[in-house]
Amino acid sequence: MFSAILILLALPVLDLSMTRGLQDKPISKFFFFAFIANFIMLMILGAKHVESPYIELGQICTAFYFSWFLIIVPIISYIENELMFYNK
Repeated sequence: MFSAILILLALPVLDLSMTRGLQDKPISKFFFFAFIANFIMLMILGAKHVESPYIELGQICTAFYFSWFLIIVPIISYIENELMFYNK
């Protein structure tokens, strides 16, 4: 649980986009709302009993939570930087 909070401190370093905000970034918007849905799913799964389907769903949602910070955000910021460069 400590690493889930600690990874938030790495987000300014991992976000490589040239602009801040989501108004001009549709790919980031989609993945942001997927991240919010995943966060809500993790809250619901945290209230469930430790049983077979909830354990696996929790592991999948946790993997997506950390991959969002470490993999998805840097890749999407690189892609959107390239798209903004070609758009100008």
